[in-house]
Amino acid sequence: MSAAAPADPGPDGNGPGTVILFRKNHPSNRHRRRGKEEAVPAPVEPGDRSPEKVLADSVERVYLKRGLTLTDPDTAEAFLAAMDAVEIMVQGGRVHKVIDEGQSEELLAMLEGMKRAPRLV
Repeated sequence: MSAAAPADPGPDGNGPGTVILFRKNHPSNRHRRRGKEEAVPAPVEPGDRSPEKVLADSVERVYLKRGLTLTDPDTAEAFLAAMDAVEIMVQGGRVHKVIDEGQSEELLAMLEGMKRAPRLV
């Protein structure tokens, strides 16, 4: 093996599958919340209360709090890219035995549900 080749190529083959721990109140996240007007969440249709719709509405509220919406095509595309990145993180967690195969499968299934959010809001 070359010294330049990574010992662990990670789940996508592009580099180490390092697992990063995120902290909710990390200083780099606080500046993003300052000065943003809170958007009013869209009313929820009383007829559709499927688990996927409830999840989609919850995700949309997160975006609305930042003045964004998943109904915007560019925002929806960025959301899907972020979900792809989260998949890589879950796969890395499995590779590094932070989570087991069953937990990985469950999390990946949940991510698939989240990926449908832009179509359900």
